[in-house]
Amino acid sequence: MLILTRRPGQMFIIDLDESVDPNTPAGELFADGPVQIVVTQVQGAQVKLGITAHPNLSILRDELFHYPGKKATAGSGLKT
Repeated sequence: MLILTRRPGQMFIIDLDESVDPNTPAGELFADGPVQIVVTQVQGAQVKLGITAHPNLSILRDELFHYPGKKATAGSGLKT
């Protein structure tokens, strides 16, 4: 599970990992189930989200989206 902390107006992006063929059928990416997003903590104007998704999906804070070398895959456990 990847944990992200977000404030109002901030976002994160779920996209195909750069190593995945863009023609991969969506059914393969959801074969293990849907993307799950759970609120793990709310503190003032911050919310911590836990995100579980297929490892071929990349989950990235919006401010890092333009730096592909820093992408975290759903199964990486990286906190970004």
